[in-house]
Amino acid sequence: MHVLSWFLRINSLFSAVLAQAPPQPENINITGTNFLDHDSPISNFWGQTFLKNNIPYIDIPNSNIQDVYYYRWSSIQRHHRYTIAGTGYILTEFVQPVGYAQALNTIDAAAGHQIDEARWLRSKIYDDDYVLAYLRGPGNTTQYTHWILDAIFRRSQVTGDSQYTTEQLADMVRLFGYWDFVFDSDVGLYYFTPNFDAQEYSLPGYIVAPDGGQLQLDGPNTYRPNVNAYMIANTRAIVQVAMQAGDNDTAATFTEKAEKLEQSLYDHLWDPSQNFFVDVIMPNNPNLSRVMGREEVGIFPYRFGIGLTPEYANVSIQELFDPDGFLTTYGPTTLEVRNQYYTATKPSDYCCFWQGQSWPFSTAHTLKSLAAIYRSGNTSITAHQYVQYLDMYATTQHKNGTPYVAESHYPSMDAWSADSTNHSEHYDHSTNNDDVITGLLGIIPRSDDIFEIDPIIPQNWTYFALENLAYHGHLITCIYDQDGTRYNNGTGLSVFLDGFKVYNGNGTKAQVTLPTASTVALPVTVNIAGNPNGLGSYPQAIATYTYSADNPYKAIDGYLFYDSIPDNRWTNYQSPSPNDTLQIIFARPRNISSVTLALYSDLARGGAVDVPATIEIYGSDGLLANINTSSSFLTNDRNTFSFAQTETLFVSVNMFNKPGVYVGLCELEVWTQPQTAGPYYAVDALLTGPSVSTDNKANATANGAVVSGLTDEAVVAFSGIQSPGGSATLLLTYANEGDAAVRVGVTVNQVSQGQLSLSGTSGDFGSAAMDVTLGAGKNFISLIGGTSDVKAGVAASKFIGKAPHVIAERPFVFGETVNQWGNSGIKDASRTTPRRHLFLKMIFMLKE
Repeated sequence: MHVLSWFLRINSLFSAVLAQAPPQPENINITGTNFLDHDSPISNFWGQTFLKNNIPYIDIPNSNIQDVYYYRWSSIQRHHRYTIAGTGYILTEFVQPVGYAQALNTIDAAAGHQIDEARWLRSKIYDDDYVLAYLRGPGNTTQYTHWILDAIFRRSQVTGDSQYTTEQLADMVRLFGYWDFVFDSDVGLYYFTPNFDAQEYSLPGYIVAPDGGQLQLDGPNTYRPNVNAYMIANTRAIVQVAMQAGDNDTAATFTEKAEKLEQSLYDHLWDPSQNFFVDVIMPNNPNLSRVMGREEVGIFPYRFGIGLTPEYANVSIQELFDPDGFLTTYGPTTLEVRNQYYTATKPSDYCCFWQGQSWPFSTAHTLKSLAAIYRSGNTSITAHQYVQYLDMYATTQHKNGTPYVAESHYPSMDAWSADSTNHSEHYDHSTNNDDVITGLLGIIPRSDDIFEIDPIIPQNWTYFALENLAYHGHLITCIYDQDGTRYNNGTGLSVFLDGFKVYNGNGTKAQVTLPTASTVALPVTVNIAGNPNGLGSYPQAIATYTYSADNPYKAIDGYLFYDSIPDNRWTNYQSPSPNDTLQIIFARPRNISSVTLALYSDLARGGAVDVPATIEIYGSDGLLANINTSSSFLTNDRNTFSFAQTETLFVSVNMFNKPGVYVGLCELEVWTQPQTAGPYYAVDALLTGPSVSTDNKANATANGAVVSGLTDEAVVAFSGIQSPGGSATLLLTYANEGDAAVRVGVTVNQVSQGQLSLSGTSGDFGSAAMDVTLGAGKNFISLIGGTSDVKAGVAASKFIGKAPHVIAERPFVFGETVNQWGNSGIKDASRTTPRRHLFLKMIFMLKE
């Protein structure tokens, strides 16, 4: 039997028995151990079902570090945004959309940090989806500098899934090549402006523009130690993945690139007079004179294995513990204190200064460098000094005595220097828990079947525990109990595998051989109610009443958190009615059997919104469910309500108020089994504006399908098409109301595959086909625009076809096309696109 046919049949069998509910961790049935309290540490956070199902628990003698650890898991939960079926989750930097974000509200600057942090969740889907959004989907990976490829490989060392990574090898190589435009082959280094290194107002900008201005903010093109360290790490990640894939040629090519780039970094960016890696400004600097002044970015290379010898590391690291260097109460500082341009306060109201402010983004890099230097054994740094820095980082991450993280912190004052209301809260621009797990507690991820632990703890620590850590398909618990009285399970270090003790020994280090995990990867449910593109797109949300500060769209925007501020909800606060209805409207009939409601309550915060007394759920055929057991509703958490499968064009949720209070939703989700065979439909969220209508001639469904006209540069996107890889035939059925042919560009996983010509059909349905090449795993296909000679835009619609969101092969201007993937959340409903005479329906078929 053909492999794809076998997969589809097995998939179909699983689909018949799986519940239609939010995805759970693949290893949810592994019980693990229960040495620690799993309730109290998360009792102050919302969304506790997610936390209990996903996070590893810790127990350490430092309550400051431990409290921030649990808070940061609640924080990263806020940043998981569900976009569309087939694309799934991305991780955001801001909890509210920002105007300069790219497709789906992605910003690549801290993606490496985000992938590092989320790799320790039991559910793999968050990183699985997010990685592909950059490797194959619409994510822009040249907006800011990054180490995404490095993070992708190191993430595979946690999951143990090398196949997932090797399937993306060609995409990793392609993304690396996108940066050729800022590689100086004469010098052998990469350059970029500090601003688009995500570090505006850095030292190079002050040097070239000491009196201020735009150049000071942006900074000049600069060879930076961190930027080149990122690219070395990305290069070596490709080498590792290529070796796993058996691609010796690619491994050899990128090994040579890495060696040459690292040597250039030593040659040009190491300053023996300052004993530090420093910037070299590019313009008007023919002799490549080094900047006088140490910045924290000069510490970053060590975390990537660069410079871990006494010649470099032993002298550099001293600056981290010097009050004239980087050591302050809430540091480390981003520029050494002794520098003439350093300031402990912000020069203006502008958000972001990197001339001394303490940034969690940089502290996370520094902590990883400290851990790498400590483990190299080539310096005098002690475990006490490492914990000193981690504890300082935890102290910084507070506000009003409570764990909290924003953008940047004053280095010497107990206040955040960049912390805007409804904007910067719980900012996801750094790691913390990855540093606790890999640094402090010493889990060293590996690609082989060895579990290794080598903690960095002071000698006076008599205990520590890391419980139910997801690693290589297992749950692993490590407990160290010096005298056996803390956990009552013997003395020394014990390691448990899936609930059973497999190691005990003196000391705190161990290596344990792991068996192959036996977990079965089941299809991951998809949420068909998500709409990342905003008002005027599908699915659409309306309500019988909405409080003036809320919005029905907030219930399907993919963001799920329960704060009062930042806000993310629909409520009927102050409604004159005892009950109100929130309705979502699909672009075509959908088969559903459950609705998941993230119910909002602020009663405990002094508000007047609580879970409903009764919930009624309606579809096209009437009442689907009536739930009046409000005592069982989870507050500020997901609640899934199941019913008999039905086909419906909408979901209406009618909620009845409890006496004296109102109701609210942070998210309404409709989870279904993923589609694994055609016909496939284009992304609903690209259907915008009043030009949207129902075409009853469409053969996508018995009831017709929603269609709309789009501009010449629009994208018709198809998301997450599974394939074993190789050649396939794209078959497109369409209706062209004109007589002239229209050409559309076809991209697969950001790579152009040519153009498809659509002849005029006088409004009847015709078909067109072309051969394409797919990657193994998920694929993202787009039809780009119309043609310049025929002024007819490609119409997004309900297509029958397999495809996703794609940008285009570089070079490409990331403008309107990217925006249509929802870079700013809610859009003005008046933003329309002219109706054209071309309408498409799409079928995507694989050759077997």
